[in-house]
Amino acid sequence: MHRLCHRCHAELPGAGTPSGNGHYPSDEDHALFCARCGAPQILLPEYLRAEVAGASLAATTGAVPPPRPQMVDWPVAIACMLPIAVATAVFAVAALVNAAAVLLTALCVLSGASVALGLYRTRRPLARVDGRVGLRFGLITGLLMISLIWIGMSATGMIERFVVHGMSGFDESLAKAQAAQQQAGMAMAEQMMGAKVDDAMRQKQLAEMASPEFRAGTLLAGVFLQSAILLGLTTAAGGFAGILQTRRGLRSGN
Repeated sequence: MHRLCHRCHAELPGAGTPSGNGHYPSDEDHALFCARCGAPQILLPEYLRAEVAGASLAATTGAVPPPRPQMVDWPVAIACMLPIAVATAVFAVAALVNAAAVLLTALCVLSGASVALGLYRTRRPLARVDGRVGLRFGLITGLLMISLIWIGMSATGMIERFVVHGMSGFDESLAKAQAAQQQAGMAMAEQMMGAKVDDAMRQKQLAEMASPEFRAGTLLAGVFLQSAILLGLTTAAGGFAGILQTRRGLRSGN
């Protein structure tokens, strides 16, 4: 057994091996002062050591302490989030046909984390819920919503294009939007560069904006922007719901 200084954690001299009675024969030879920093060392007498050892043995039951419980039961939590994410994806796909479904989609996005947190509290009444747990609920609920929404959108687009062949209206609206975007980009470039923009440079920029790579990048940027906004809304709503649940729990406890 090695004894260490309480100040500099250096090894103190005189450490020996335990004898049959559990004591160290060189305990009395331990230095009263550390050889490195000179700090005084406090050593208990023999009778106090026995009392402390007996008290420590009496204070424990000998059983292994239980593992630390998790803050959130995630299988149950995800089971509460999944139906809300599915409903949000269904309303988002339905909004392609009926614009009124956009309101239902926005309602699910804003209240989905709160509803999931309420369902979780119903299944786990004694679970700890606070703002931090609410943020996690909102984040995971938003990720589930984003995944299911874009999976549903992709599946709907594949069916419309290759099975039903009904994407002509979408292609026309997309072409108009990209043409307007090209005009806006050219106007901004001419405003920034002034008279330096000639016809050759203008045609080159128009060709770059009309390329499939530029169009695909524009669409992906829009998808990522919408996903980031949705994730921010669900996370903030989840944190706010968690704070409300914490205050409600404190009131009920009082």
